[in-house]
Amino acid sequence: MKAIKTEQLIFLYLLNYMMKIDEINKKFNEELLLQIEGLLPKNHTYQLGTPSVILQSIRIPNLPIELRASRLNDKAMQKEHPFDLREIVDLPKVIQNPLAIFRSATHLGYYILMTELKHSNKNFIVALQINTYKENNETNSIRSIYPKNNTQVINWIEDGLLEYVDKQKTIEWFSKQQSNSADVKKLFNRVAKIVQDFENAIN
Repeated sequence: MKAIKTEQLIFLYLLNYMMKIDEINKKFNEELLLQIEGLLPKNHTYQLGTPSVILQSIRIPNLPIELRASRLNDKAMQKEHPFDLREIVDLPKVIQNPLAIFRSATHLGYYILMTELKHSNKNFIVALQINTYKENNETNSIRSIYPKNNTQVINWIEDGLLEYVDKQKTIEWFSKQQSNSADVKKLFNRVAKIVQDFENAIN
């Protein structure tokens, strides 16, 4: 029997991981539809898989990622930034491959994931608290999800909170931002340079 090369093992691992995420994503979407229809138990907890290689590269521990249905419902109904639950279909997939990840400036042990999911012209962000305990089990818990003002996201980059960035997608995202302010345009240019020069822990 021929020995399997390291590259082949990595490929098989990634293939298996992607298949698992597809299953998790499908189940999440089915349960989300039940919540939209008012048929999901109120004490339900969504299981969103374990962190991808990208998330683990910035020290997010390899623990299950969970989201309580009750918390999701509360966040969707907040008057500051309400959203339709249908807008977060495929959430498990998009958080595994975010546009960018930031460390929280206000909460130790929190990471902010900027996703490709959209509400109008704003991107959804996910606040993830690592190493939380639930019934004596350690997990990564989603504490918040909502569409974030894009200018505030840009400020996080300039403030040095960036931990990971998909450079190509984020530069494309920058190109779609509109502003008539000369100062804001200068900010966009400064931050785009920061993104371009940023070195990820994983390529």
